[in-house]
Amino acid sequence: MKLLATLLAVLVAGAGCAAQPAPADDAAACNNAGFLATQHAHANRAEVTFCGTVVRLRPALHTRSGWHRYIFIDVGHNNPIEIDANLDEMGSFPVTLGEHAAVKGEYYYDPNGREGVHWTHHTDRGSHPPGYLNLNGTIYR
Repeated sequence: MKLLATLLAVLVAGAGCAAQPAPADDAAACNNAGFLATQHAHANRAEVTFCGTVVRLRPALHTRSGWHRYIFIDVGHNNPIEIDANLDEMGSFPVTLGEHAAVKGEYYYDPNGREGVHWTHHTDRGSHPPGYLNLNGTIYR
């Protein structure tokens, strides 16, 4: 029953996020409770929108799907989540530790326990919902 309640919370939270455009003021887009429910349920491929603080940066790497920058955002409670930003789609952008960030993308949870958020960009391929990364009020897609 508890699992069912958690999954319903995830579905309700995700339904409210999927159709939202990137707002000029990202405070209204922060759905940290919905994101945390998604994360707790390991709801792979769920659309999420949340806010936090940039706490760690990794160098860009070339992967099988192109160049990616890895940004860790703390959503509270010392809970950093990896953001996989596709630089081939979004272009290069500045980011520094301590910045406020709002993220819209797709949560993933791999069988080996690795988790993060990707699809934080627009796409011209397929029908995947566009995401964004808002850093101190500047939106990158």
